[in-house]
Amino acid sequence: MATEHIGQTFSREAGEAMTDKQHYIVQLDATGKVEVAEGATDLVVGVLQNTPAAGEQAVFATTGVAKVKAGGVINIGDWVTTDGNGKAVATTTDGNIVIGRFIGTAAAADGDLVQVQLGIQHLYIA
Repeated sequence: MATEHIGQTFSREAGEAMTDKQHYIVQLDATGKVEVAEGATDLVVGVLQNTPAAGEQAVFATTGVAKVKAGGVINIGDWVTTDGNGKAVATTTDGNIVIGRFIGTAAAADGDLVQVQLGIQHLYIA
């Protein structure tokens, strides 16, 4: 069972309906509104903590340990980014934006709620 310990949260207007997207990775659109993340190099800002309709306040976590919906196999210690649908996937790709590191107790599969220690950054491979 995934647990969370959310640190800092922010809220901004939802640019789209996200009524079934709690625990998905979110990004900012061109107008600064929150939407479901669409790619590993987009302006990812955190993990959605509520279920807003378009125009309502979307609350997203930026620090702490958050529950995140997995989009594929993630192993303990993997860096995590988003797939094209706001779900968490493992990455080792140079230049991806990672939201953090998977700190669960067993490998995760598509659809699982997983624990991610948040720390948004570019992934640089030397």
